Amino acid sequence: MTTALLILALILNDLEIGVLILGLASLFFFSNVWGLPEKTDIKLARYLVPDQTFGDEDIRVESRVRNLTDASLDNLEIYERLEQNIAVEKGTNYALASMGPLQELGIIFEFPSPPRANYEIGPLIARVRDPFGFYLVEKKLAPDTLSVMPRPERLSGAPLRPLHVGPWPGVIQSKVLGLGSEFYSMREYIPGDDPKRINWKASARYNELIVNENEAERVTDVMIVLDTDVTFFGPTESELFEREVQAAASFSRLLLRQGNRVGLVLQGGERGSIPAGFGKRQERRILYLLAAAKPGRATVSTSYVVNLLARRMLPSRSQVVIISPLLDPEIKEAVRQLTVAGYSVLVLSPSPTQPLSFRDQFEGIAFRLVMLERSISLLALEKSSTVVDWPNNVPLSLLMSKVRSTRPAAVA
Repeated sequence: MTTALLILALILNDLEIGVLILGLASLFFFSNVWGLPEKTDIKLARYLVPDQTFGDEDIRVESRVRNLTDASLDNLEIYERLEQNIAVEKGTNYALASMGPLQELGIIFEFPSPPRANYEIGPLIARVRDPFGFYLVEKKLAPDTLSVMPRPERLSGAPLRPLHVGPWPGVIQSKVLGLGSEFYSMREYIPGDDPKRINWKASARYNELIVNENEAERVTDVMIVLDTDVTFFGPTESELFEREVQAAASFSRLLLRQGNRVGLVLQGGERGSIPAGFGKRQERRILYLLAAAKPGRATVSTSYVVNLLARRMLPSRSQVVIISPLLDPEIKEAVRQLTVAGYSVLVLSPSPTQPLSFRDQFEGIAFRLVMLERSISLLALEKSSTVVDWPNNVPLSLLMSKVRSTRPAAVA
């Protein structure tokens, strides 16, 4: 356009237009001469300390950007994009600077740990402008993930009595002779037996050495099913759901550290699953999935999901742990089918907190009906599984220490 106006000024022999356009043309000329480099190559190194947390510490982010070209990057703008729940308290996630060839620039900031979830730190946006602001080059560098996981509560034990156990030592009674803490039977002493196992009272009674035999303790396969459908409870939905998530995290840590193979299934508006596995890495996988869990209404029946995934992801006669507010009346049939198939089932149901007030009398009646249906489900489930009704004001660790399984002991 500038060139066309200059030609027009020459044709019309209009000096004023020519002088005006000449200044604008000079501006564009110098902008191109001193403009952006032909190549913009930037490398990012980002450090999150820590990148996984239980939500009780501040997060420190250090982002270092390096210019990999031989040209200077003037008028450089760096911005780390953050989610709404993250509020920077120290440092800054935005900077204006310039970098010479092969030079490095860093920004550091800190913020309090946000609520439980998986957050993206980034992408880092780097913008380079020419001195006159006519041209802009923007690069987005990949984000990293900050995982705020639920903190597991320390449990002393879980009442698991599966019919299937593995060959490795653990804490689950197996009704098989071996090393363990539970008494099984007595027999005559055989040379080579551990003297510590001699029952001196029985030996004195029978006038010969008698030793105690213990029940071997083994491990098993466990699938934890977290039912995320708490949408009916409105104001108390968040508190109820967080209790469920914490319970799933607590059971996962306890069972994995006892040596069991543990998997997780999220059932609700947001679905996901992790196949059963061992060790600390499996614990981190489960906690990472729980960090992203959100409440929501299930689109597929919990009864169908529990039976399908249990049969596909677990060996026959293993253990299933269901954590649910029991809003789905079909869950009774799901548990019955699992127990008929030989699975051992533990149902943990957090008791919803009654709202302080209802919007109208119909909402109050609906709440009481749901609680009545839940009570009926608890009674029906007790016939085929171990059921734990978890009141709001009772710590899970205290509750589980008093629960005893009603299932038969495991068989190797």
